[in-house]
Amino acid sequence: MVIHGLEQERVLGDDQQAYSVWVGHDTCITHMALIHGPAYVGNECFIGFRSTVFNAQVGHGCIVMMHALIQDVEISPSKYVPSGAVITTQQAANRLPDANESDRTFSHHVVEINQALRAGYRCANDGICATPLQNSASSNGSSNGARAMHQNGQAAHPLQAEIVDIIRQQLRQGNHIGLEFADTRRFKVGSWQSGPTIAIAHESQVLTQVEQFLADHPGDYVRLLSIDPKAKQRQWERLIQKPE
Repeated sequence: MVIHGLEQERVLGDDQQAYSVWVGHDTCITHMALIHGPAYVGNECFIGFRSTVFNAQVGHGCIVMMHALIQDVEISPSKYVPSGAVITTQQAANRLPDANESDRTFSHHVVEINQALRAGYRCANDGICATPLQNSASSNGSSNGARAMHQNGQAAHPLQAEIVDIIRQQLRQGNHIGLEFADTRRFKVGSWQSGPTIAIAHESQVLTQVEQFLADHPGDYVRLLSIDPKAKQRQWERLIQKPE
């Protein structure tokens, strides 16, 4: 992530002072995103991977997905910018849809994954701090916090944010999510074993089942499938786990 400010150009921050770039509280700017001043990004926003905000204002609570360009416009609060969108006119900005609850669930999921990774980095050389982190996760009331441990006692494998976004997009297209696995011997010869096909559309339940499957197969290669239920054909596949 890069935030680049210019000495002369300014925007008005929420404290009514002039800044080259203003980013509000509880906003998530993901890897390889670029915020180039003069720019304003409000509170509780999500800026997706490789997206760019340049000479623009993004209102509070906006969700910006991957590879989007936002330039020379003002986006009203709580709007949704889809992946690959090019928003360079105010007319295009005014036509953007409102962000819905599933959009916010996704962005919160990414934030929680990043927070867990940060905590893990800090504890990498200090086993003493692991206990309070585990206690904090177990007491977290969110659906994602509840996935930290499963009934069989194995730790869940948090999905990479990119994979979460891909799953989400496939579900929006009406596709089902499938899983396959292979040990090292089978992987070398391309002999995959079938796992479950998750024929539900609720995002959080799909993520939970995928994470559970990874936790159940720690020594296996695992790949994710997108399946068109009408044509009964694979649309896409991606390797998401290699043995440790």
